[in-house]
Amino acid sequence: MLDDVTASTETSQNTADTIPGGGRGPRSGLRAPQRGRGLRVLAVAAAATAGLLAAVIALDLGGAVDIEAVPGLSAADPAVTWAAGLLKYAYDLAMLAAVGCTIAAACFLPGREGDRARLAAQSWRWLRVGAAASGVWAITAAVSLPVDFANTFARPLSEVTVPGLWSYIAQYEQGRALGLTVLLAGAAAVVAARAFTIPAAACAAALALAAAVPPVFTGHSASNGNHQIAVDGLLIHIVAAAFWAGGLFALFIARRDPAVAARRYSAAAAFAYPAVAASGLIVFVANVALTDLWESAYGRIALAKLAVLAVGGVFGWAHRRRTLPAVEAGDRSAFNRLAAVELGLMAIAFGLASSLSVTPPPAEELPDPNTALLGFPTPEPISMARILTDWYPSVLFCTAALAMTGFYIAGVVRLRRRGDAWPWYRTVLWCAGWGVVVLTTSTGLGKYGMVLFSAHMVQHMALNMLAPILLVLAAPVTLALRALRPDRAGGPREWLLAAIHSRWSRFVSRPLIALFIYLTSLYLMYFTGMFEWAMRSHFGHLFMTAHFLAAGSLFFWVVIGPDPKPRPLTYPAKVLLYFISIVFHAIFGVTLMMGTGLVAEGWYTQIAIPWVTDLLADQRAGGGIAWGFGEIPSLIIIVVLIGQWARSEEREGRRLDRIAERASASGHPEDDPHEVYNAYLAGLDQERR
Repeated sequence: MLDDVTASTETSQNTADTIPGGGRGPRSGLRAPQRGRGLRVLAVAAAATAGLLAAVIALDLGGAVDIEAVPGLSAADPAVTWAAGLLKYAYDLAMLAAVGCTIAAACFLPGREGDRARLAAQSWRWLRVGAAASGVWAITAAVSLPVDFANTFARPLSEVTVPGLWSYIAQYEQGRALGLTVLLAGAAAVVAARAFTIPAAACAAALALAAAVPPVFTGHSASNGNHQIAVDGLLIHIVAAAFWAGGLFALFIARRDPAVAARRYSAAAAFAYPAVAASGLIVFVANVALTDLWESAYGRIALAKLAVLAVGGVFGWAHRRRTLPAVEAGDRSAFNRLAAVELGLMAIAFGLASSLSVTPPPAEELPDPNTALLGFPTPEPISMARILTDWYPSVLFCTAALAMTGFYIAGVVRLRRRGDAWPWYRTVLWCAGWGVVVLTTSTGLGKYGMVLFSAHMVQHMALNMLAPILLVLAAPVTLALRALRPDRAGGPREWLLAAIHSRWSRFVSRPLIALFIYLTSLYLMYFTGMFEWAMRSHFGHLFMTAHFLAAGSLFFWVVIGPDPKPRPLTYPAKVLLYFISIVFHAIFGVTLMMGTGLVAEGWYTQIAIPWVTDLLADQRAGGGIAWGFGEIPSLIIIVVLIGQWARSEEREGRRLDRIAERASASGHPEDDPHEVYNAYLAGLDQERR
């Protein structure tokens, strides 16, 4: 197998050098001199050393390792704090290498000539580096477990026991997060080591990205007064930074100069860097008050990190303007010099970030005990004015709404510029759908949905029924297929088509499977312990919200979606499917209205909102909302189905008329479907006689 991949090097790289439009670029696929490889290795080592030095200086000057003994409490071991900070730096470097190389293998280059699904030689090398980095990442996370245990409970490493460590993993969020990272990073290493196809590389990249997520929901950002905003921002920051830095690392270590890979990385980095900068600023503001910028070590280190990222953005701009065109022309030297400096800056930023992970942020006085649970102070009694004006933005969903709306409008503009039409009402529907998502998650409704079951049910119905209907009717897949340019080397349009026709898409688009996902998630969420878990855990809350939106979008895509789907459904079957969903929604609402036990009783009694006097009455009101909310969406669905059905019959009638005209013109009336049908009816009449 290895011989096959190696033998395909020349062919696959010639394919990678193909320029969209039919021309060919210069022969940039010649092997780099051994001296060039050695210099790149030295540059990577120098960048890692610079980041390590930054981490050490920040740990020392920031005071994270200056332990003050508190009477009556055991003092932390400075060696443990040093180890925790430096292990976090090694963890981050392994993460960015694993994520960057697996994504590069899956997306940066096309497959082999004659078999697009199989990896090209350079992609195979990236994937093997990604496998090694994922293995190191898993080992680093495993080693971090006892160190974090000792650091959390102020114990020396010599006192860490296996039972205590197991208890830490089973009962504490930080331990569970690191344990999950060990499993996911190890799985990414195994998949990447065994992969020889692009889909397998994409699976390894997905596992690597998933492994980066769990620790985001623990630590400083998850424990402050604005933890929902801080965690959302940190989630975007970590993923975007891993792609930005890891992708550049993958390009830098490549043995060849693939122009296609450079172009694709450049296009994606143009979105990744603004995401890194904006999310970093959000996390910074959420964790540090303006008065603590210079007075706290945490604030000074965070400012230094933001400054380094800003300089890195300047180098990224220089890459796009100067060195990437040089790569297209076959000159790699300018790219190597600039990329080496940029990698050094990125390593310094990661070194500063690792020191922040063990540097305590400025002490924050919470307005009330519920702030630590909710992420905001206990809200005042609900009113329409407070719902509309008292915003608490969901950074993740606002970012998704902004990005999706921007991409959709860009696609419409591209169609209009080349003279193609696109219905204006579809654009309005798309913007309205994401507007519903933002209003549901980021206005005062987002706050009251955490403390009132009735307000939460309004959120649920809007995310599960109203927003998906608007988004599905906007036909985003059709727009993307028309707006994206075909790429013979395989690009976003080809990836989208592959996803539509994949086995997974064919499976979930089965009508009964889509209905099952849509309905069972409703009952499982509220009649098991999942709802209370979702209210207590920010990850659970994000998962619940995203699942409602995704499950609703899948179901309504099957029922009324104008986009292409692998399993078309007849209109009578669509009507039947939708009425079944209405019946089960009604049963769910009536069950809540007649229930005598509280859903998530532990959560609502713990937060004990003073102006909510009857929790059961509020829950029954939520059941009434679930029962009655579906009337407006049902009316929309029925009108849309009738209109689509009528247009389908009209198209079928015009098709039959065209066949009849061709049959008459060719002198073969027996090919006319109308005549065939008339003959069939005449035959039935004769049989009855």
